Amino acid sequence: MNRTLIKIAALFLATVLTTGAAWAQGGSDFYAGRTVSILVGSGPGGLTDTSARVIARFLEKHIPGAPTVIVQNMPGGGSVTMANHVYRSAPKDGTVLGYPLPGIITAELLEPNRAKYQGRQLNWIGSAFRTTNAISVLSSAAATTLEEAKQTEVFIGASGRGSLLFQLPAMAKALLGLQLNIITGYEGGGAIVLAMERGEVDGQSIALDFWTSSRPEWIPDGRLVHLLRIGPPDPVLAPGVPHLRDLVSTEQDRALVDFLEIGFTLGWPLFAPPGLPEERVAVLRQAFEDLIHDAEFAEAAETIMKVKLNPILGADLAAYVDQALSTPRALVDQAATIMGL
Repeated sequence: MNRTLIKIAALFLATVLTTGAAWAQGGSDFYAGRTVSILVGSGPGGLTDTSARVIARFLEKHIPGAPTVIVQNMPGGGSVTMANHVYRSAPKDGTVLGYPLPGIITAELLEPNRAKYQGRQLNWIGSAFRTTNAISVLSSAAATTLEEAKQTEVFIGASGRGSLLFQLPAMAKALLGLQLNIITGYEGGGAIVLAMERGEVDGQSIALDFWTSSRPEWIPDGRLVHLLRIGPPDPVLAPGVPHLRDLVSTEQDRALVDFLEIGFTLGWPLFAPPGLPEERVAVLRQAFEDLIHDAEFAEAAETIMKVKLNPILGADLAAYVDQALSTPRALVDQAATIMGL
């Protein structure tokens, strides 16, 4: 072999070794001995917090290198506070992930001055759970039907205006003329349940599955009444509850309901900050996909949270986010007016 061929072979070998080392550091070996933090954009005790902790427990075994995965709560503004932090301040190495409430993309559209993140630049890992939400009130409330709620004030607890806990009742109030007095400032669904028990509010807008884990005894004894829903029907938990879209009469109103439903299509998405090496994003997405196919994870979700998996994987999630962020500005502005943003 002549010297030229020897040099070419040596260069090729060096390139292969360098690429392999880069992959090991950027991808499969990076997480060995590290800690991964999942920042939850709501307070403790609700479905968002509980599902994040179940995901964290199983994600540990599916990320190569078996890092320790911990959960930290960062409530505020319907998860906008957390999303801003992950986007702007968290390490851009894949050791910090965000886990927001479902309304995180509608928040970006509705409140660009407050939401400092850009959904198209985030690295979407996947969403395991997508559920039906309903406006639910105690059976002792002054109004327990839609017709009664058009005449009688009903107090609904919510977190920030960027949260679906606020957005669904605000939209229903505007489109149906319901007398809903929405009280904001609660950290999440768990805190609102306590407020319901104290008599501060009559109910809240939250995932139906939340009740099976938070107050399962309220379901068989009829303590809850569901006024309306958004998302697919649930013949077990809420048979016959009407969808908001079926209660409005104009195409414009139906377009507003479809806009609101963006969050329910996203579900509870796990994301990483921008700027991660592509191979590390691939590692996280593969770990999430492996988690979705883990029978023990599905069993834990049903046992602990009383919910079934309804996943959307990272690439599809990113494509849907891109589509959602293309919503016409005029429709977004109308929704923002309805929600007082």
